[in-house]
Amino acid sequence: MYLASKIKHLAAIYLVPLIIVMWGTISSPLAGESKAKLEGTVLNINKEAIPQAEVQLKHKDSDQMFNFESNEEGEFSSPSLPAGNYNLTVEKEGYQSYTGELKLRPNIVQNIKVTLVKEIAEEQNREEEAVASFKKGTELSRKNKLEEAIQEFQRAVELKEDFFEAYVNLGTFLFQQQKDDEAEKALLKAFELKPEESKPKEILAAINFEKAKILIQNNKMDEALERLKQSYNFRTDHAYVNFLLGYLYHDKKMKEEAIKHFEAFLQLAPNAPQVKEVKKLLKSLKKD
Repeated sequence: MYLASKIKHLAAIYLVPLIIVMWGTISSPLAGESKAKLEGTVLNINKEAIPQAEVQLKHKDSDQMFNFESNEEGEFSSPSLPAGNYNLTVEKEGYQSYTGELKLRPNIVQNIKVTLVKEIAEEQNREEEAVASFKKGTELSRKNKLEEAIQEFQRAVELKEDFFEAYVNLGTFLFQQQKDDEAEKALLKAFELKPEESKPKEILAAINFEKAKILIQNNKMDEALERLKQSYNFRTDHAYVNFLLGYLYHDKKMKEEAIKHFEAFLQLAPNAPQVKEVKKLLKSLKKD
């Protein structure tokens, strides 16, 4: 469903890391002039508490490290600390970590709020990139920049191996560029993913039909027949696939198959210029 919704709108949504640190101080005198204290809350972007977040302070001057963690309410409180400049790190599994700097002043309890954003899962990130490439490929194809569009669709399927729509577009434009073998490979993958969808089958039928014609021209009739059978399996209502199948079966003395495909041709293309010739052959086949 995640991916389907992205395709429907042809828009990729990018999650931009949002880390918000809100500073504030509340006065609370501490014993000793050089002592300071840090208190705060760790929240997610919905302002919900993040418990057991690890908070680490490193005193820049002395390299002393201070570690504590947030409670169930997301709150944390340090012990008395040396005043001065610190590096702050806040971490929680499943969230992007925060690093920053702060200055703790003597005799002041400093209060902060840290908002952490969840990490983007690797798979989700690849899907986002795949959708972005798909969208770019679509835009390029509308500008008739087919080579560039093909590159974007290729990148989309590399990022997302079950990206049906990208395989269909890749195969379609490769076919238009007369790169039949590459087109067939992409469309067979689309067919494997969604065998009920008609678009891959239509183009695969066309590819096999074109290859069959070339084989017939080169007098490779057995290979042509196999290609025509594949084309027919993808699309039984292709008139000229039935026409050529009828002829090849006729030449092989396979009368029943020839009759079947010639009759299908007549139903699918009743006004085709070959109709008279096919009717004559059918009459001869049925008479025999």
